[in-house]
Amino acid sequence: MPLVSAEEQRQRERWGWIAVVHCESGGPWVNATRAAQVCGVSTGNLRRWAERGVISVIRDPGHHRHYYLPEMGVIALLAAARGEPASLTMLTNHLAVVFAPGA
Repeated sequence: MPLVSAEEQRQRERWGWIAVVHCESGGPWVNATRAAQVCGVSTGNLRRWAERGVISVIRDPGHHRHYYLPEMGVIALLAAARGEPASLTMLTNHLAVVFAPGA
């Protein structure tokens, strides 16, 4: 018998590293267009980030992607603090600093 149910495993896998690192949970999910507006990036960028596990994504029964709104807010804040547009490089550099030994 598995230690966790298939549904629980899916729930665990949907969280991206940005949400995990910033302890974000319990908020609304928004469609790709709205998420892209919040972050100031294209929906294609969001899809690529989610495929790499950097951000959270779920799919509805129609297979449309939905992104975690509080996480999109964190990304917008990170970009504003760095004074640069949100990018995969910016996010992976941020995660490298967070996970660096002694951080």
